[in-house]
Amino acid sequence: MRKIMIVAAAACALSFVGCVSYTGISEPGDDKVDEANQKYASETQRAYVARMKAPSRPVVIKEAPAMNMFLTQTTVGHPLYQDPQVRKELALAFKSQLREKVVGIKDFKLVEETTPVVSVVTEGDVPPPQNYLMTYNITSIELKKNAPANLIKNGLSGGAGGLVANQEFWDAIAKVEVRLFKPNGTDCIFSFVGAGQYRKMVDAYSPLSKDLLLGAVKVAADNAMEGYAVKFGPPIFVTDTCQNGRFARLNVGSKFGVERKQKVEFYRNKVRLGVSGEEEVARQVVGTGYVGKDHAPVEEDGAWVRVEDYDEEKRAVFRWTSARILPAEKK
Repeated sequence: MRKIMIVAAAACALSFVGCVSYTGISEPGDDKVDEANQKYASETQRAYVARMKAPSRPVVIKEAPAMNMFLTQTTVGHPLYQDPQVRKELALAFKSQLREKVVGIKDFKLVEETTPVVSVVTEGDVPPPQNYLMTYNITSIELKKNAPANLIKNGLSGGAGGLVANQEFWDAIAKVEVRLFKPNGTDCIFSFVGAGQYRKMVDAYSPLSKDLLLGAVKVAADNAMEGYAVKFGPPIFVTDTCQNGRFARLNVGSKFGVERKQKVEFYRNKVRLGVSGEEEVARQVVGTGYVGKDHAPVEEDGAWVRVEDYDEEKRAVFRWTSARILPAEKK
């Protein structure tokens, strides 16, 4: 039986009220399931849960062989990053940032570099797990002084007028690569690149601080590891809808980094024959939305999304529809 929702004004009809997980009031259609996508989404969710229950993989973090080029090469540019000692500190900062990220990933158990121990395994014993290898490399580093015109173009508050006498704005830009290998050391599981920019206002008559470069490397390391979170994090899908699909609740929330105003893409997985003749999964985009729009709640373990361009007759977002958080748009 249809439940009628009474509102004080017509404008309130699209505000966030009436959701089954929020106020207990639902509308017809909120129990509809994305039958075409349910099997795929549920299978990927079960696989993720099983992976989270599995023992963590021991991983060692080491410099990539190519890192030697960064540490020893002579390049054209600002004297600060020509300093070999500064480059060593950047490498250590990169490793430290990676360690911090890896410690928070359930898939991994961080172990220190040690001389391999040869152990005797008798019949019936379970051999000790071998270490996975994570390598890191800084591919480039750069320092750039911002001209007042660039600050205005980039929307810096106050523009050139915001500059203090004898002060300058500098950008440090770092590009990095992180790779994970199986215990054999040759089969690469993933390779992610990241870029980081760190801006700071400094005294025009004082030497630049290495903190600029350190900040850029740390941001780049974080951005590279975001690739891991996207590829190997929990599969995202819709667990509830309300107002006949105007709002959709994701199965992940603030605990997984979901924030208000993030753009969400809803999609359906379709199995098709690839060019090789084998089956492959293709992504069919069915809609977009924004987290927390129209005061929709963002919880620790779930987040409500306002579906954009909602059309009741052409509705395409249901329970079990897959979703992904889109990268922030560059300004």
